[in-house]
Amino acid sequence: MFSFLVGFQILMVLGCFVFVIIMTRQRENMLSKLMLCVGFFGAIQNAGYLLEMLSSNIGEAMTAVRVEFMGGAFMSTFLFIFVARYCGYNISARLEALMFSLDGLVLLCIWGYRYTPIYYSRVTFVTEGLFPHLILEKGPLHYVFLVHMFIHLTGSFVMTILANRRLRGGKRNINLIALGVCSIFPILGFVCDLMQWIEGYDAVPACEAISIMAFGVVIVFFHIFDITITAHEDIIKTMDEAVLIVDADSGFVEANDKAKELFQSLSRFRKGEQVCRENLKDVFAVNNYFEYVTCNHTFEVHANKIWNNRMLVGYSIVFVDMTQSKRQLEQMQLLKANAEKANRAKSEFLARVSHEIRTPINAVIGMNEMVLRESSEEDVKKYSMDIKTSAHALLGIINDILDFSKIESGKMEIVPTEYELNSMFNDLYNMFSLRARDKGLRFEVNVDPTLPSKLYGDDIRIRQILVNLLTNGIKYTRKGTVTFEVTGEKDGADVILHFVVRDTGVGIRQEDIPKLFSAFERIDEEKNRDIEGTGLGMNISLQLLKLMNTDLHVESVYGEGSRFSFALRQGVVDAEPVGDFQERAKQAAREHSYHAYFTSPEGEILLVDDNRVNRRVFCGLLKQTKVRITDVGSGRECLDHIRQKHYDLIFLDHMMPEMDGMETMQHMKEMEDNLCKNTPVIMLTANAIMGAREQYLAAGFDDFLAKPIDQTKLERLMMHWMPQEKIHSNT
Repeated sequence: MFSFLVGFQILMVLGCFVFVIIMTRQRENMLSKLMLCVGFFGAIQNAGYLLEMLSSNIGEAMTAVRVEFMGGAFMSTFLFIFVARYCGYNISARLEALMFSLDGLVLLCIWGYRYTPIYYSRVTFVTEGLFPHLILEKGPLHYVFLVHMFIHLTGSFVMTILANRRLRGGKRNINLIALGVCSIFPILGFVCDLMQWIEGYDAVPACEAISIMAFGVVIVFFHIFDITITAHEDIIKTMDEAVLIVDADSGFVEANDKAKELFQSLSRFRKGEQVCRENLKDVFAVNNYFEYVTCNHTFEVHANKIWNNRMLVGYSIVFVDMTQSKRQLEQMQLLKANAEKANRAKSEFLARVSHEIRTPINAVIGMNEMVLRESSEEDVKKYSMDIKTSAHALLGIINDILDFSKIESGKMEIVPTEYELNSMFNDLYNMFSLRARDKGLRFEVNVDPTLPSKLYGDDIRIRQILVNLLTNGIKYTRKGTVTFEVTGEKDGADVILHFVVRDTGVGIRQEDIPKLFSAFERIDEEKNRDIEGTGLGMNISLQLLKLMNTDLHVESVYGEGSRFSFALRQGVVDAEPVGDFQERAKQAAREHSYHAYFTSPEGEILLVDDNRVNRRVFCGLLKQTKVRITDVGSGRECLDHIRQKHYDLIFLDHMMPEMDGMETMQHMKEMEDNLCKNTPVIMLTANAIMGAREQYLAAGFDDFLAKPIDQTKLERLMMHWMPQEKIHSNT
């Protein structure tokens, strides 16, 4: 029997050490460290008791007891803390310190029992029985420590039961049951020791070793240190969404707190109990989501099938509260509708303003052009040039506002066409040489004479950018020079133009350069308060350049001047060099004369416009072309005329009373007796708001001409759309 007990005890020691090895291979966390300590002190306890069994005298036996209690004093405390933390109970640091202090006191008293007989009052070594052993008379501290250990061991078991009752199903629930079973063995050891089933044999160390080995089996096979399972359960528990898990037969498995709040009856359900499908009948038939409405709340329900080896075992059902999101969406839709309504109102307002302002400006600019052409008095011409400058300045402000609106809404577009460089440079020279001269500035133009004469690009927008740059250069220069330079370099079939505008003006502080491109921003407002402007020109120029895949570069020294530059790739239509532009520009400026691009005595044009003055301007602008013009004041008159006569080209105003241009165009399409079915129709309008061009082309118009009428654009349109045999070029 003795040999059996010794062998058994050796196995207990080895089992504890195997447990220690297992724990060193587990994922390192606080729980695994606690169990490592349990295994380590359990191994020491059982090794000490093995030495006690093999002792031959009282000295050896007491040394073995001291070793045994080095393990036994701390093992139960570490086990208690481990179970508490795994079950989710918090033990204060003070309580832990108190428990370890008591363990240390016991260990100290045992090691010094000769001097402090409060744990063992008397020790006797006997040789009778199965093996030599100690007979220990207990002191008061022994009973305190006995209660201490009993509380630890029974408390561990009780905590697993209580924690298990909080959970309904799941792998963690099974883990708790297994830990509870493991916690029973030390309690059985105490019972065996009290009953003295084997005289002289203490079963407590062996039972604690069995408990430790059982814990090892549970840890390995049930993966209790795998935080994934715990994390999953905790995540589900703390989710803001309601989660319901049912089996394949809609039997209740689990529900988190949010689900129990939503469906209060779930709190009373037990595992396996049939969940009512009345309200959730659609959940079990889908693997997707739908909306579920209850108690003034809207839920997005996600139902996912749970499979195990291709067998449907249940459903996980997640209820996402979409009430707030839906309300926000409804508010956003309302705000969007209001914004769209406001945008339409803004567009209509700008269209109306554009028409109402551009119409009189067209008359002013057009009539003034007639004065310039027909007057021979120098004073009158001088006054007319002033009128022209002011009218175009006003037009520039209107255009800036409308262009900014287009850019802001993303409706601005680049429309490339064929254009002549000389024409652009002449216009710029004529415009700014006079402005510079009136301000006492030098205006220098340096154009590379080898540049191709005819290019392909959006010359209207290029002009607009250059006008903005040159206008700013002259406005912000009080004395000195404004220089305009254009050079170019061949790049395959294209040419890259380099534009530079330099001035000797007030300059810009480095920190103010970003403000230069901000809408409605004025730099150095106090210093430049006498300089007029909307603050939109540079912003528009930058945005236009970006649409043309390039950028504007700014260099400036405050108080000395600025340099603006950009590069543009343009297609080459005619490679013939522009030649000496400057001399031709100076000559043209001196002459102030107009020459029509073509004449067309055989051409027939129908002009439809309700404004009598604008009809006079239109006819006056085309006077030198000798084209025959029939002008009428309404859409009704237009329809009457096209029934009686064929015209080569029709210009149709948009905003007219009774029947506007769009309605007139629709009637023209539907007329069977229309003699001008194949005649090009040009929309002539003061409406230059965003999307106007697209709107007119979609309505069936062949082209678009904005007011105030640009003489060059007007003649180009006519040369393009009128029968070529009726066009006699003057170039």
